[in-house]
Amino acid sequence: MNRSKDRRREARLNIERPVKLQCQVTGRYVSGTTTNLSNSGMLIVIEHPSLLVPGQRVKVGVQQTRQNVVIKANEMATATVVRSLGMRGRQTVAVQFDQRQRLSRSA
Repeated sequence: MNRSKDRRREARLNIERPVKLQCQVTGRYVSGTTTNLSNSGMLIVIEHPSLLVPGQRVKVGVQQTRQNVVIKANEMATATVVRSLGMRGRQTVAVQFDQRQRLSRSA
């Protein structure tokens, strides 16, 4: 069996947390859920089709705890959409942060 190598440079944490994205061009917000994240990026599932495409600049914010339901604008990181795949009414989006983020297992 031919297995492809994992090309990721950073270890990923498999964590499901609510996330919001803001398109830097339109200002429009989209909500989703992380499936995994690292210091350099994250994979997000959006439960409806969106217009997020590779190369698009976004701000992203992850709900850090289950009690923290509001994500403040100054807690959002700037990032670039690097991959986007729509299927069955959902969209999976991979983003790469402009600057490495500090993550903890409790994230």
